[in-house]
Amino acid sequence: MERSHRSDPSPVELVRGSEADIPSLEPLWVAVHHMHNASMPALAPYVSDEETWRERRELYRALFRKPKTFLFLARARDELVGYALGHIVGSAESWWSDTWHTGDRVGELESISVLPEHRGAGIGTALLDAVDAEFARLGVVDQVIGVLPGNVDAIRLYEQRGFRPTWLYLSRFAGRDRTQ
Repeated sequence: MERSHRSDPSPVELVRGSEADIPSLEPLWVAVHHMHNASMPALAPYVSDEETWRERRELYRALFRKPKTFLFLARARDELVGYALGHIVGSAESWWSDTWHTGDRVGELESISVLPEHRGAGIGTALLDAVDAEFARLGVVDQVIGVLPGNVDAIRLYEQRGFRPTWLYLSRFAGRDRTQ
């Protein structure tokens, strides 16, 4: 699949990635981390870029030990500009099985990222289309994705695609202003 960036005539190519591509995801995940910080500043202090990547890298490695984990990479002129990583969760070991009827397996879009300078060009939509197609190919019809409540642009995009708020965690972390 190819898409053109609005200010760059070169097409964006989506390719399947693998566990070997995890190290290349660092700047894209750090961009997500920065979005978390910007969208929810009241939850500061945030961990460092190094800490967030160390934790996320280990999560991705663990997910690739599960069957049916997949990764799509978005490249423009051989530059990695976005990615989406998904996997399948058995409903029996989920947080939703005691509340909603779902299929036996639910797809989770664990992470999606597009570099800030490439946002708004349809790359995120193309990645979401690829994720939807992969879950359909795997016979999974139910999906979940997590998003910070302050990330209103992402929420708007997901809601346009049929996602609805399902579960909300509230936090009380030490050292944060409790009046906000």
